[in-house]
Amino acid sequence: MLTVLEFQNITQGEQTWRYHDAGRGHPIVLFHGFPDTPHSFERIATSLNDAGYRTVVPYLRGYHRDTIVPGRGYDALSLAEDVVGLLDALGLESAVLVGHDWGATLLYGAAALAPERIDAIVPIAIAHPNTLKPRNALQAVGLLIMARHFIYFQLPWSEARTRRNDFAYIERIYRRWAPSWKGPERDEALARAKEAFRDPDVLTAAIDYYRAMAAKTERPLDKLGGPLDTRGLMVAGGKDFGGHLGPYKRSQALFEKGAEVLVMPDAGHWPHREAETKFTDALIRFLGDTLTP
Repeated sequence: MLTVLEFQNITQGEQTWRYHDAGRGHPIVLFHGFPDTPHSFERIATSLNDAGYRTVVPYLRGYHRDTIVPGRGYDALSLAEDVVGLLDALGLESAVLVGHDWGATLLYGAAALAPERIDAIVPIAIAHPNTLKPRNALQAVGLLIMARHFIYFQLPWSEARTRRNDFAYIERIYRRWAPSWKGPERDEALARAKEAFRDPDVLTAAIDYYRAMAAKTERPLDKLGGPLDTRGLMVAGGKDFGGHLGPYKRSQALFEKGAEVLVMPDAGHWPHREAETKFTDALIRFLGDTLTP
């Protein structure tokens, strides 16, 4: 049986955000990734509430019909602006950001765009984008193999093929990216992703995140190339589809206030779910160290 979070909408200008809000204390905003939904952070958010923090768990823009803004792109700058816009809409001066997959990409962008609004970031399963560029031909081939879904989603028929056989492609992604993750929690996350993508506009929006990376019209976030004026906790799965930790270690040098790397050796692309207790304990410790005056 699928669990249910209570969501509400808030609109500022042309943008509507749909989010779950609970608890009191310093705000922690938790962004899901692909292919996933906010529900994956349910128990983590509850643990943070119990530890004395307020949690905001939004849908990524495009992952719910209410959040789609026709004509607004998914380039790096627009995604970073989404984060700042949500903080503005909620009246938050600053927050700690936690993000998985595309959610992690949002974190790096927001920290570069508005460091004064970001207390710390916790990227999950994605190292800093600048560290993901191949250094030689062998690395280029490896990157192509592990990230072949980036190419798949450039194809004009990718929506139709993704919907085939009850989203069999999404099931393959879960198996390939997290081969050791099994059980009802994994099955529920997959079911939630399928449920969201049954809306054709939502599926197109999720794919458009990938298409924006190759679009010539992308608005670059120039500040993303420099150091980040914040503190970080980067979380990696030892069996993730990337399969190596070099980019995370190189990413540490980009955090002016320091960054830790937490590795879940037996986890794949969802380390915060596959080793949820370990992740939650580490996150609460990190928050305590970071936010203590």
